[in-house]
Amino acid sequence: MSGVNLKIVSKYKAVLGEGPTYDEENNRIYWVDILGKKILYLDENERENIVSLNDMVSSLCVIDSERVIATVKHSFSTVYVKEGKVDEIIKINETDDNRFNDGKCDKLGRYWAGTMNERREPLGSLYKLEGTKLTKILTGLRVSNGLGWSPDWDKMYLIDSPTRKVYSFDFDINKGDIYNRDILIDFANEPGNPDGMSVDEEGFLWIAHWGGGKVSRWSPTGVKVEEIRTGFRYTTSITFGGKDLDIVYITTAGEDGGYLLMGKVKVRGLEGFKFH
Repeated sequence: MSGVNLKIVSKYKAVLGEGPTYDEENNRIYWVDILGKKILYLDENERENIVSLNDMVSSLCVIDSERVIATVKHSFSTVYVKEGKVDEIIKINETDDNRFNDGKCDKLGRYWAGTMNERREPLGSLYKLEGTKLTKILTGLRVSNGLGWSPDWDKMYLIDSPTRKVYSFDFDINKGDIYNRDILIDFANEPGNPDGMSVDEEGFLWIAHWGGGKVSRWSPTGVKVEEIRTGFRYTTSITFGGKDLDIVYITTAGEDGGYLLMGKVKVRGLEGFKFH
């Protein structure tokens, strides 16, 4: 995959670009600028749209063509993307130096999202929002980050960035529970820290390297098979999009970064799921 031709597709330069999310029904790619407090999206005509919020927004899941649900500092909130209106759904009880970070919906429409501690202390947690029911799933995380599932939904993956570990769990899709945490990948010999991630139809994990300037692809057994150099040191996250799900969208940050990148690859990603 080293020969993937990436191009910049955003005009907006984010302070901390993150959370790329593809809306298949509306052929729309969303991403966020966490520190810039913005949700952005390219519509089906590749027009760039910007939604400004009053606090840091770190991840989102699509609800419909008018609404997304987003993690905003300490809350799950509905954002009306055309009006810019924000309705808080539920607030978490965390300290001021904690905030929401990455999140994603599973195929039953539950929103999984984790928090991080600004001082990188093990004070973060992983939450699951099912309708309006909020459950704390894990504690003791430093920076809860990228997450995803295997194609058969038997495994869930979660990154805790400062530990430089990618964890795997046994996953019960019907109960929405995780068990038996194990270290799948250790970034000890990799440049940068693991950040956002996505999973392809072959079950391989695509992981962004914060400080490493690339995305790497790993087998379900934790073996690195290839990588894509992005040209931006602070590469933050990745998702699949396009009608065939064979386009990667990659977010970046930093003084030289902050752009959304895209490129065609030779494998399809897994479809994303809406919140409901």
